[in-house]
Amino acid sequence: MAKKYQPVSLDEEPFLEKGERSEMQEKLTWTGESESLTSVFHNLSPHWIWLAHTILLSASVLLFAFSFCAKTAKISDLEYTQKYSAWSPAASAVKYETQHFDLPPIAKGPFIGKGDDVDARWDYISAIGDTMISHEEMVNLGLDPAISLKITDPDGKPGYRVAVEVFHQLHCLNLLRQNVYRDYYAPLGGDTSAPEMDLRGHLDHCIDALRQFVMCQGDIGVFSFNFPFNDGDPWPDYSTPHTCRNFESIRQWAVDHTVPRGPDEPEH
Repeated sequence: MAKKYQPVSLDEEPFLEKGERSEMQEKLTWTGESESLTSVFHNLSPHWIWLAHTILLSASVLLFAFSFCAKTAKISDLEYTQKYSAWSPAASAVKYETQHFDLPPIAKGPFIGKGDDVDARWDYISAIGDTMISHEEMVNLGLDPAISLKITDPDGKPGYRVAVEVFHQLHCLNLLRQNVYRDYYAPLGGDTSAPEMDLRGHLDHCIDALRQFVMCQGDIGVFSFNFPFNDGDPWPDYSTPHTCRNFESIRQWAVDHTVPRGPDEPEH
């Protein structure tokens, strides 16, 4: 019996698996879309292309400008203090300024020596009352309100008595000055008239408090040595610039926020 032959289709699809056909269709579709997009871009007016470039360039410039301003913007004194110092109720009083120290070879000035005028100068910068903070502020400092001295201000508001560090440090320096002139100050009463062991303990306390403060600050300023002094010997020139906190601003804040001392409240 004669065999019947069927014509063979030249279409390759029957020889492709289903997945391969789908992949080929996707490629053809993508190719068609790409060619379509290309033709659209080619047909765009050159003015639109330049407009798009201008918009992209402007956006890039704006982003760069915002980034540059954010990095170089000067922070305020308050922001700087809050960032690099422990929390303090007096932070708002801090103002930074450049000062030059005045330390001549022979010490002289209104804070040097003894006497009523010198004492008045030291009292002005060190004899400042304490202030008061709230329970929440005590917690911010990491202090325990349960064991801290609780007081009430003249308006009846409760809080906790605290002292600003700088005035304690100045008190210690003043005690060292008075001890240098102990023969003058001891007969007048005050700290230098205390018994020998008590005075020595007070002085040791102050010396170590000042040591810790100076080491904490770690002043990295430098000074040079100038000629001539004392037949040609060099002498340090301490009149170099320092970045300081304005003391009058801090003192005024402390005066404005001073609370009266109670009869049974201790001195420090």
